[in-house]
Amino acid sequence: MEDDRHYAAADLHAFCVAALHAQDVPPAHAELVADCLVAANLHGVDTHGMARLPTYLRRLAQGAINARGVPRVVREFAGTAVVDGDNALGPVAGHAGMKQAMERARQHGVGYVAVRASNHFSYAAWYCEHAAAHGLMAMCSSGGEPTVAPWGGKHAFFTNSPLAFAAPTSTEPLVVDLATSVSSRGNILLANLLGQPIPADWALDAEGKPTVDAAAALKGSVLPMGGAKGYALIVALEVLNSVLAGGAMAPLVGSQAAQDGLPACVPHFFIAIDPRALMDSADYLARIDTLLKQTRTAPAADPARPIRLPGERRRQVARQRAAWGIPMPAKVIEELLAAADRYAPAARGLL
Repeated sequence: MEDDRHYAAADLHAFCVAALHAQDVPPAHAELVADCLVAANLHGVDTHGMARLPTYLRRLAQGAINARGVPRVVREFAGTAVVDGDNALGPVAGHAGMKQAMERARQHGVGYVAVRASNHFSYAAWYCEHAAAHGLMAMCSSGGEPTVAPWGGKHAFFTNSPLAFAAPTSTEPLVVDLATSVSSRGNILLANLLGQPIPADWALDAEGKPTVDAAAALKGSVLPMGGAKGYALIVALEVLNSVLAGGAMAPLVGSQAAQDGLPACVPHFFIAIDPRALMDSADYLARIDTLLKQTRTAPAADPARPIRLPGERRRQVARQRAAWGIPMPAKVIEELLAAADRYAPAARGLL
């Protein structure tokens, strides 16, 4: 957009760290959260990047998030574990969960870790790409506030759980990252912030009717991708995210928009797989490289539009933004500066 300003990733990162530190978040945790948020913006997932920081700061200031939370394992058995997030910032609890899954995958071939008592964990692919950088396959998801009505229902009950997956290759990893709704709630939040309409097939209003009004959609529910099939996937992910974590389940997970100062109790799950438990590393890399090469060279319906693999567009965006800066809409900058004025005055001059 014409009114977008461009910022270096390092500048956004420094602002984020300073703002979080002003709310008593330890330096190492502030760095983790900034890494996650800026990675989202760098890869073009702007709905889950710096636009989320004002909400994090408000919830920290209200005591809804434990600034100094320390996630810990509360139950474990071989390749599985449950982590209590101690109501820490979502990327802090999420990073601890993926770390546990990776350690167990190294020991047992596969690791599954459920996390409870966490918060919004931002950019799901960030966790899986971390595992892939260490030679592991990974998958993760997250529960959240009610956003999707049961199929045939009227009111939001489940969340539109994100689902991310990454697998190492001999070059750049294969990365999949998607919401299980037609569009993420983050896109609707951003449209509402920018005063823009949304497509008619994204959401329902509070009466269960299709709407193009982002504000009305936020009072209603988002539609699952693929109709009833997407709804079925959402139910399965709810089991993996919340039932096995032993914490809050749909529809009792708190809203990020709540002003009551209460913990949201967001659950997540993380799975890591060590390919070496199944075959030699050389065999694995040869097989996945072959699969991806054959996919790219399959006949294209339109020769002018070559076949791409999941994650390739985001990497292209990341290269462009690393070179030219990350575009930030004026409205988002206003929100960030207003949040700094209120919660972290010392950080304002960094943006």
